[in-house]
Amino acid sequence: MRAERDIALCAVADAEIKSKVMNAMIQKRIPYAEEWHKVPFLRRRKYEGAKEVCIVVTHHEQADEAKAQIAALDETVSSRVYFDLKGLA
Repeated sequence: MRAERDIALCAVADAEIKSKVMNAMIQKRIPYAEEWHKVPFLRRRKYEGAKEVCIVVTHHEQADEAKAQIAALDETVSSRVYFDLKGLA
């Protein structure tokens, strides 16, 4: 459940990628939570065909630091993190 000041940061469709994102946030002590959302049929292509995605939620004051940590990850990881959450969150 989201607190009043929490925001949906990004979506991840792959469990291995989600694990790497979460580890990066833990290492920098950035608070996070996860929410699972069903992906509408017509949007599944964007999310690698996934029926559900993990939405990473964090405190709004730490969102920029969290995005920087995700961007600093290997290109194969950061390229599979979706920041455009239209229709999901």
